[in-house]
Amino acid sequence: MKKVIVLLIVFFCSGNLFSQQDSVFIKHSKDWTADTLTYVTDTVLFNSGMTRNLLIGTAIMPWTRNQMDALGFGLYFNSVSKSDCKNSGSMAYMSVDRINSIDITDSSLIVDINIYDNCCYDFLCDISVDSLGVLNLIYYGYGTNCACNCCFGLIYNFEIVKDPDYGKITAVMINNDKRTLKRIKKHDAQQ
Repeated sequence: MKKVIVLLIVFFCSGNLFSQQDSVFIKHSKDWTADTLTYVTDTVLFNSGMTRNLLIGTAIMPWTRNQMDALGFGLYFNSVSKSDCKNSGSMAYMSVDRINSIDITDSSLIVDINIYDNCCYDFLCDISVDSLGVLNLIYYGYGTNCACNCCFGLIYNFEIVKDPDYGKITAVMINNDKRTLKRIKKHDAQQ
């Protein structure tokens, strides 16, 4: 009898281990144009934790080919953060993206930028590095389309891996826009 019970327990536990899935519950508005918001909850099932690709808000697009290539320059794209909307007047329609600062230490690179885009957007962020060592900060706005533009701040944070065989970052720009190109000072790049 003990053997039968032990076999049933082993069978039940092993069956549960193989059939486990990750679940994510998402609460969202059913009709965003209505005067009163009605929320519904959806369930997303993932076959395993390794296939759980759910991006919410401003986030890094995880492990793109570009980010893998940036590792050859010693850059690991660690995090990105977005500031709240700073202004939405006529300046937000006439301004261009710009790099505010580039801070380099022995172990990190932090780039603070201002971008101008739809007021209701969040951003999916990526990077690329060309053969000359120009770090391109990429962002894609997405979300609800509102009837206004705003100024946002994005801060890209990188961990630096030191290796003499790695390439050196020489400049930074935003979304392949040469007008935003900012050279890194020689003494900063050699740290």
